[in-house]
Amino acid sequence: MYPYVEVFGLIIPSYMIMALVGLIFALALALLRRKSGRLNFEAEDVILMILVAAIGAMAGSKIFQLIGVIARDGSEPSFWTLAHWKTLIPTAGVFYGGLIGGFFAVLLYINKNKLEFWKVADLMVPSILLFCTFGRIGCFLAGCCYGKEAHWGIVPLHGTEPLIPVQLFEAGFTFVTLIVLLILRPERKRPGILLPVYVLTYAVGRFILEFFRGDMQRGVYLLSTSQWLSLLLIPVGIYLLIRRNKTQISPPAPKNE
Repeated sequence: MYPYVEVFGLIIPSYMIMALVGLIFALALALLRRKSGRLNFEAEDVILMILVAAIGAMAGSKIFQLIGVIARDGSEPSFWTLAHWKTLIPTAGVFYGGLIGGFFAVLLYINKNKLEFWKVADLMVPSILLFCTFGRIGCFLAGCCYGKEAHWGIVPLHGTEPLIPVQLFEAGFTFVTLIVLLILRPERKRPGILLPVYVLTYAVGRFILEFFRGDMQRGVYLLSTSQWLSLLLIPVGIYLLIRRNKTQISPPAPKNE
């Protein structure tokens, strides 16, 4: 793992670099897809939605992270020192917090600009999957979210025992999901289907992958916090699927040539 990269004398966290690259590629993918199928979005709306989602995701991931670390370490005197809080700045935060924060940020944009929720979801889901792929590669480089010890694992840069590269497993999982969706393009025949498919697929995949995580205890009652959230997301995904089936999706607006 390479947690930091030196660029022109500046020390930059690897995760931040991968997150930025992921954001650029996610935006590029959304711009490429904005007129495909039943989608019909202006480039300005696409750019603003991606930026709004990114801001909401950063805020949500940090809020969830702070809640977790305060609950876990808040009683330690050293926790409230400036030096300790500086160490939290370059960290990635909590993914589910970022997902929730990004979702509500985009929802506000949709309501303000009178956009159609299910069409926006069909536009955004592949970009989310692509961003997650780069994000988990960033986690691998940073050495966070690491896996359990295993003889077939990868030895960290400053470690001694091989660890399961669970971050790369998740990156592969999200990338394969993205490729399948881009090939099958189920939203063409069933508009609005991508969001419930993503929620259900990721929740199940994340629940399984959490069993291979080896970092500090992150939950209660035998399951990690992310596993409990995954269990909560499964009925949410089912609800979205039912809601999507009951919602009439309008045809695309005529394109101006």
